[in-house]
Amino acid sequence: MKAPQKKSVSTSFGDIAYLETGSADRPPVLFVHGIPTSGYLWRHVLRFLQNDFHCYAPDLMGLGDTRIDDKTPLHMDAQAEMLVDFMHEMGHDTFALVCHDQGGAAAQIIAARMPQKVTCFVLTDCVCYDNWPVPAIKRLQRMSQLPLVPEVLGRTGFTEWLQTKTRLSDFRKGVFEPHKLTDETIHEYLRPLSEGPEQRERFRKFVLAGDARYTELVVEDLKRFDKPTLVVWAADDFYLSPSWGKQLFQDIPGAERFELVPFCGHFWQEERPSEFSAVIGSFLSLHLSGRVQPVEEQEPKRLPVAADSPGAE
Repeated sequence: MKAPQKKSVSTSFGDIAYLETGSADRPPVLFVHGIPTSGYLWRHVLRFLQNDFHCYAPDLMGLGDTRIDDKTPLHMDAQAEMLVDFMHEMGHDTFALVCHDQGGAAAQIIAARMPQKVTCFVLTDCVCYDNWPVPAIKRLQRMSQLPLVPEVLGRTGFTEWLQTKTRLSDFRKGVFEPHKLTDETIHEYLRPLSEGPEQRERFRKFVLAGDARYTELVVEDLKRFDKPTLVVWAADDFYLSPSWGKQLFQDIPGAERFELVPFCGHFWQEERPSEFSAVIGSFLSLHLSGRVQPVEEQEPKRLPVAADSPGAE
């Protein structure tokens, strides 16, 4: 399935690259990726949902093909403001919000501090509370403190070799079935690192900006977020345990469902996009079509029993 062609729009933060599917008469949905991916991560999901929603998947500042000024901050508060500004440029001051990985920090900031912007919220395999940076990113942060190290690794192609040809690949640890994450896909995620020193420096700054304080500071506000919320998680996530999703489900008043999808890992978008898209699409359709579930049909908030999966415990 070919990815939609990437576009770019000028904002007050810089030129934001993004993928877009669907038509203007459909409800807008913003998809937020994490590290070290880009909006490309959502390409399959956008295809599955394009008939029902107007979908946007921008590249965060410092990642992908987004181009910004060297002085632009890359912390999660700034990323959240950029995403809201981006959607405003797209003509939307309210939108549904779907997040993954470190993009979940920016999404939680929007939901907690600008809840009027969010029509409904989907959290999936994302950072939260004090659970990040994960060990792989902490190692990268240590290396990134010396600018010469990431520059050499990116320029020589060593990073791509490590991630595609060895058992040390952090990408391959993020999937339940390694063959579902192809070398071609990994090359696309890492492509910006091979395009020049400016892109590598932006990536380095993004890495160093990662800090759990951004999610810790919004916990209390999230506990007051009452918009319709879905938490859906890969049961075999190597990096972010489903227990974090359960905690989000319990803490967010608007959280209606918590679902585990078995036999897939952190990068479920590469392994099981159709299953996740069905769950997400059903939830979004329910709330964005204007339908209201009758009181007598509503179920009490509960945690489901996961399907047979070694990571579901």
